[in-house]
Formats: sequence, structure tokens, C-alpha cells
Amino acid sequence: MALSDKERKRGLVLAVGCLGGLVMLDETVLGVSLPAIREQFNLSQTTTHWIINSYMLAFTCLAAVGGKAIDLFGFRPALIACSAVFAVASLVAGFADSVAILIAMRVVQGFCAAIMFPMTLAAATLTFSENERGRAIGILASMATIFLAAGPLLGGVLTEFLSWRWVFWINIPVVVAGATLSCLLWRDPEHPRPRPVVDPIGLVLLLVGLTAFIFGLMEGPEFGWISPVVLATIVGGVAGLTVFVIFEARKAKPLIDVRLFKLPPFHASTSIILLTQMSKIVVAIYIPHFLQLELKYSAFWAGLGTVIAVLPIPILASPAGKLSDKYGSRKPVLISMALLAVSCILIGVTLLLNSYLILAPMLLLWGIFLPFAMIPTGRITANAVPRDKQGEVSGLIISARLVGGTLGVTLGSVLLAMGADFTSIFVTMGVLIALACAYASIALEHDPTP
Repeated sequence: MALSDKERKRGLVLAVGCLGGLVMLDETVLGVSLPAIREQFNLSQTTTHWIINSYMLAFTCLAAVGGKAIDLFGFRPALIACSAVFAVASLVAGFADSVAILIAMRVVQGFCAAIMFPMTLAAATLTFSENERGRAIGILASMATIFLAAGPLLGGVLTEFLSWRWVFWINIPVVVAGATLSCLLWRDPEHPRPRPVVDPIGLVLLLVGLTAFIFGLMEGPEFGWISPVVLATIVGGVAGLTVFVIFEARKAKPLIDVRLFKLPPFHASTSIILLTQMSKIVVAIYIPHFLQLELKYSAFWAGLGTVIAVLPIPILASPAGKLSDKYGSRKPVLISMALLAVSCILIGVTLLLNSYLILAPMLLLWGIFLPFAMIPTGRITANAVPRDKQGEVSGLIISARLVGGTLGVTLGSVLLAMGADFTSIFVTMGVLIALACAYASIALEHDPTP
């Protein structure tokens, strides 16, 4: 029986939503498994965190190109290729007998995710008419946040009752099913869009600059902050990123339009997106770490204990969006950012008490405040730029999220490697969010309009 056009579109959204959700799942599912991986391979703290950051770095550097994959290669060829490689990388990662192979496969997964994730949004916007897109994007966002919230519990169950290797193998049926259904339900647009231009020089500068900078920061405690390797990579990374900004500012069709950051509302809102994602990664990785290493929880109970922090996100995402539509975005964002900063500091303080019963309410408060900071900020970012630049905003938001995730892993890794405790991670995170909130209160004098 043939599907109606409406049923086909709905099925396509659900299929690509699984792929987008899989990418979000990888942000939270692995944090619970890291102590088991570290113990098996006898890894240092820094090397363990490279398992997360290698994925985030690869994803970050290629995300700007990933959004153009449909126009460059076509939906089906691009999706089949990156899904197949992602599945193989997940299989090999699960069988990895050394950390080098595991990190290499995480890099491959990150490159594939950089293509798959933007394609999910692009597929929805190309398939639906303008008056239908809002609902389709809302379904995608809901599925992504459900996968995100399920990550800690799923990671705990798999690690506790099977093996940490299943955290990677679970990706395979999801990516195969999502890609197969997406390809079957996809219909090429009647009017193809112009072939986009890719900026290879900008891509190389971003890849080299960001990787060198993050490597220097993460390995600083290991090698010594004044060692030639660390100094060379940090200075080289800063130089590479500086050249990237200068080069992109002069390009007619840049990889990332850095000129938009001249607008105070835009760079204030993107800094909020970066820091909220940074905070999310810190909670998703270092709370399970704390519960297992300090409170001696099993992987299952650590995952279950972390769920309380991320569970409010899918529930409150829609109300947060409706609130900003009704009352504007500025006040909800500033209030929630202030409360988010306080909750991060309170999490840090309660960690000193070594009691989950006291920690849990702080995690719940953090999870309640986060969506009210994240969701309305996307509206501010879009409204802060001219109408002819709206197409670039989604790519920049994705890039800001990914940089935030990378820096979140780096922050915790560096502080722990320097001998600091888990409390310092969350207090530092709270201070950074408070500073961003203070700046945003000045830069966002009112709700920007497009």
C-alpha cells in the first residue's frame, strides 16, 4: 500500500530525527562509561577525556561543511556514505583493543556526525513548505532532546549489565534503520538549489587552529605549561584561529561569516549558546565521574543518578520556546542564565558533602533552568542578523554548540589534571555563565528584531 504524501513526510521526519537524536545521544551516553574504559586500558585522566574530545573536535571542524552535503553530493549518496562509515566506526570502536584505535574511530564518528546532523534539519526544511516547517523542526528538536535525556541511563545500563563496548555497538541498528528509512522516504526537490561553494583553506585553518589550541590546553598539565610542545601548540593554535578569522572576514562566501560577530546581540547570544552547551557537557560527563569515583556508585546507578539533570530538558523545551514567543527572549534568557550560574555553583558546593540526596535537587534545578536559557537564545541569534543572512545562522548555532562542548570537556580535564576537584569544575562553570549573563544584559538592550 502506497504511502500518502503526508505520511511519507511524517515518516521522513521520524527517520532523520533518529539520526539527529543519535548524534545527541553520543553527547551524554559515553560519560557514564568513561571510568570503565579508563580502568580497562589503564588511562590517565587526560587521555580518557580525549575519547570525548576527539569526537567533538572532528564534529566542530567539519560542521560548517556538513550542512552543504545535500547540495554537494545529493541526499541519498551523502547519507548512505556517512551512515555506513559511522556504523563501521562504531563496530570497530566497540572491538578496540587499544585507546589509539578507539580515539581514531571517535574522530571518524565525529566527521560522519558533522554531515549527518545538519542533513537532518536540511531534509526537513527541503521537504516541507514554509508553513509546515515549524512543526517538523519541533518534532526533530523533541526527538533529539529525548535521545539526549536517555543517554546517561542507557550508558549506565549497557556498561553495568553488558559492557562499555555496547555503548558504541548500540549505534549500529539505529543508524542503519534511520538511514534506510530516510533514503526510502526521501524525494528530491523539484527545484534543485545552486551548488554551494566550499572554502577549503578556511576549513584547514579552523581544523589546525582549533585542534592545536585544544591539544595544548588539555596536555598542559601532563607535559608542563612551559614545555616546548605545549607552548608551540597553544601559540600555533591561537595563530591559526586568528588567521582563520582574518581570512574569513575577507571572503565573499566564507566557511563561517565571522563578520556577523560585529553585532553585539549576535556575539552575546552565541556566547550564551556556547556556555549553555559547555555546561551541559560538564554535567553529562563529570557528574557520572563523581558518582562513580567519589561515591562509588555502579555505572547503572551513576547513569540513573544523572538522568534527573537532563530529564527536564525535553519536557520544558517547548514551554521555553512558547514563553519567548509571548514575552520576548531577553528577560527569560537573562533570568535563567543567572539562575543557571547559581545552580552550577550550588552543584559544586554540594559535591563537597558527598551526598546524592543533597546533590539531586541542585541537578534538577540546573535541568529546569537550562532550556529556558538555551531555547529563547536561538530566537535572539536569528533575529540579530539581517534577513539575507538567516540561512547561515543555523550553521553558526551548531558551531557554537560544538565549540562549547569541546571547551566543556577541556575545562574539566585541565582542572582535574592540575589536581583540582570536581567542585572547582562546576564553580568555574558557574562564574563563566555569570560573566556571560552580565555581558548579555548590556549587549541585549532589547529583543532584536530581524
